[in-house]
Amino acid sequence: MATKKRPPSAPGPSSDALTDAGLQHAILMRAIPVLRHDVAGPLSVMRMGTMLLKRRLAKGDMTPEQAVERVEQIEEQLGEIAHHIRRLRLWDLQINDRHKVRALVDEAIELARPALMVSGTEMEPLPADLPGWDDDTQVPHTLLYVVLGAIYHLAEQSSPVPAQITVAPAGPFSVRVQARGASTATRLMDADTAARSAGLAQPPALDLAALLQLAQPLGVRVQASGSEVTVTLPGG
Repeated sequence: MATKKRPPSAPGPSSDALTDAGLQHAILMRAIPVLRHDVAGPLSVMRMGTMLLKRRLAKGDMTPEQAVERVEQIEEQLGEIAHHIRRLRLWDLQINDRHKVRALVDEAIELARPALMVSGTEMEPLPADLPGWDDDTQVPHTLLYVVLGAIYHLAEQSSPVPAQITVAPAGPFSVRVQARGASTATRLMDADTAARSAGLAQPPALDLAALLQLAQPLGVRVQASGSEVTVTLPGG
């Protein structure tokens, strides 16, 4: 006796939550290579340092002062690794940490720059004396997701590839992300080619609909016009 197929369930709150989680994961997957590199780099240096320390101690050709200096260097590298591990808290949606807007924007630029450089797009760090964000204003850490989303959106959707992406204040609670010009640089490696050579699946480009959907459950307003995206937190 043939069984009757059940009709697919209508989208509901659970489906929406999975969609939101998928978009947040898409942002994290773009940033994770930089996070991994920042932890692995000092760890490799520290491992080499401990190997050299062990060999020299075994040979007895190191003074106590030299040994103390080497241990202090290892402690500095451990501190750097701990710092990068603490950065991972910015990706935990279940915490209530709040940060200065500038700190989150600095983090977004640091995470996005390597991939943009490979694609031929320049992105400069914020100048030290940039006004516009109140140092006393503390905002949810989830702003990082949406600012990164705006950067990736402009980098991936713009044609031709932008020469530069800039980030600047648009108010005490707002961030303006702009794509400028057309890149004339030769790409070091096409993103799809790089992903395939590493055996990785390249995530789909982040279109405007995805960016808006990413921002909505995080309580962030996004306004987009051509090559410019403005991200605003509640209260702005």
